[in-house]
Amino acid sequence: MQNRSQPIALQSAQMQQIYQQVQQAAPTKSTVLITGETGVGKEILAKDIHRARSRSRHPFKVVNCSAFPENGLLQSELFGHEKGAFMGATTQRAGMFEQADGGTLFLDEIGEMFFGVQAMLLRVLEHQPFTRIGGNKNVKVDVRIIAATNRDLRAAVENGTFRQDLYYRLNSFHIHIPPLRERREDIAPLVHAFISELSAAHQKRVTGITSAALYYLEAAAWQGNIRQLKNVINRAILTTQTEELGVGDIPADIALTSPSTKTASSESGQQNVQSTLPIEVRKILERLSVVEFISIFGGIPVNVWQRLPAQTQNSVIREASFKLGECLGSLQDTIDIAGKDRQQILTAVAQQRFEKYGNYTQTAETLGIDRRTLKTYLENDDDSG
Repeated sequence: MQNRSQPIALQSAQMQQIYQQVQQAAPTKSTVLITGETGVGKEILAKDIHRARSRSRHPFKVVNCSAFPENGLLQSELFGHEKGAFMGATTQRAGMFEQADGGTLFLDEIGEMFFGVQAMLLRVLEHQPFTRIGGNKNVKVDVRIIAATNRDLRAAVENGTFRQDLYYRLNSFHIHIPPLRERREDIAPLVHAFISELSAAHQKRVTGITSAALYYLEAAAWQGNIRQLKNVINRAILTTQTEELGVGDIPADIALTSPSTKTASSESGQQNVQSTLPIEVRKILERLSVVEFISIFGGIPVNVWQRLPAQTQNSVIREASFKLGECLGSLQDTIDIAGKDRQQILTAVAQQRFEKYGNYTQTAETLGIDRRTLKTYLENDDDSG
């Protein structure tokens, strides 16, 4: 989806198909119904449709139908009122239909619209005039309606809470946005766009995100979809002390997807990847489990690793091996450490990281271990000295 201030090129097949639908819908006057879970970006898509045609020079107005607890309040918001129409109506007010004349009116959460207001909306969609509350003058407008909902409107029609004729009128052009968990290839471009946007908004120098942190985000369930992802990035930018977001900056309470089921083919794929690594790295992998290797040199917690697709796991293994020399300071360190046993490797890495970070908490976090285990490794290093 596109945002005028920050274009986001989403690459998933689902979004590419939606972009095509936007181009088909934009030049027409047809009413558009956008469906999808909360937070998938329905309003952003509505703005894309508005901007893609001549109406882009005219207003884009938004009404959240669920925000009005009473029928009369929503009716007044949409159609306006005359002075003295009800208590508190001290002046005449044009409703959103009049304010959006020539442009687009986006009706969010259309499934929550009161039944009585639905009939009034249907009249406008049929190009009939309306009157303000308390008035008798006909008002006619040229407004394109884009509606959105996270509800099943067909079920609402069946149970009598939504008008069938209005549903058919709204559903003349339907676009469904799938949840973010079904198009994970869109997460990376969204993350980078949000980092750019939000770091500027908060005037903080945050230039990117580590691969480990990005893998963490790609393993999340994202029940709140794009809105939740943006909130997570916003929180991370506010709290980070570095220029690059890491795993430690990502809230630990985000829900992850179910662990992926291991198959013979995925384990075979890991073995094939390991066979292409430098001999020094392969020697280390003979002494450490893959999970330990990834936790230490890839910075990915075990619970995240278990939820990554096999193809992504293979990419992580390659990346961790490339970072091995960097983590230990030099290629010579890698060669030296390859000749040590498992305990010596863990101890040497712990000592190197502790010298780098200077505190137990951050060192333990980068190793994927707790503080007590870290202290044990460091004590072993003292004993060996």
